[in-house]
Amino acid sequence: MPALFFPRSLDANETESDARQLEASIRRALLAEDGLEVASLAVRRLPNGVCLEGVIRVHSDDMDVCRAIRQIDGVGKIVNHLVVCWNCPDPGPAAPDETMF
Repeated sequence: MPALFFPRSLDANETESDARQLEASIRRALLAEDGLEVASLAVRRLPNGVCLEGVIRVHSDDMDVCRAIRQIDGVGKIVNHLVVCWNCPDPGPAAPDETMF
């Protein structure tokens, strides 16, 4: 059974602004990567690291999400719970299936 991780509360040395700044830095680092689109992203603070949750679309075979954010201050351990869509087409409007009628 996988371990469960819960967001930790802010300690005396960390403010809400610090937590938001870390999340923004992670989002910027991911958006700067060629061939990666962020559909949704939630960043949870862990002791000495972060947990990433959400959905990303990757248009490259050699994308390493952890490498993209590992150099950010405050990111040590990375728990990656991202759903990754590899080389998937852009979502388009759903056309009704006329054979159903």
